[in-house]
Amino acid sequence: MGKTLGYARISTHDGQDIASQKTALERLGALVVFADIGNGSSLDGRDQLEAAIRLLEPGGTLLALHPDRLARDTGDLLTIGKRVVQKKAILKIHDPAITFDGSDMMGEILLTLFGMVGSIEKHFIRARQRRGIEAAKRRGGVYKGRPATIDPEAVKELHRAGMGPSAIARKLEIGRASVYRALAA
Repeated sequence: MGKTLGYARISTHDGQDIASQKTALERLGALVVFADIGNGSSLDGRDQLEAAIRLLEPGGTLLALHPDRLARDTGDLLTIGKRVVQKKAILKIHDPAITFDGSDMMGEILLTLFGMVGSIEKHFIRARQRRGIEAAKRRGGVYKGRPATIDPEAVKELHRAGMGPSAIARKLEIGRASVYRALAA
């Protein structure tokens, strides 16, 4: 029997704590817990999820507490499940109890169902966000977007010093796409 690897994710540092997910996953048998901080609406930038899947061994298990910690999209959730099965491992979700090993339709049906629920949640979150933005604009242009977290001058200065985009991204702990945007601005 292979090792159980846990996967946790929170959307932001604001008011969210990944420690409780890690503790719960360890209590459920995860030897190591991989954790990402970021939006669940896309698999892009989920380095720790990628690492967990890469390290799965045949007979191992990837464990998550809830389907929305893995993905908020049917296609993404099924992609994760199928990648785990390709490693001859099992995807296990604690609540609701879903075990997907590729051997029966019920696991795939449950992943599809909860992926659809995640897609619906994502739709409603975006709709509420758009309504909030429109209301703020009607109040006199209060909405300005979130505050900038990247200093474009720091990016340009490192680039002028000969540093490449990947190295700049690592040094400033930002995405490479953000580096390219700052350099293009």
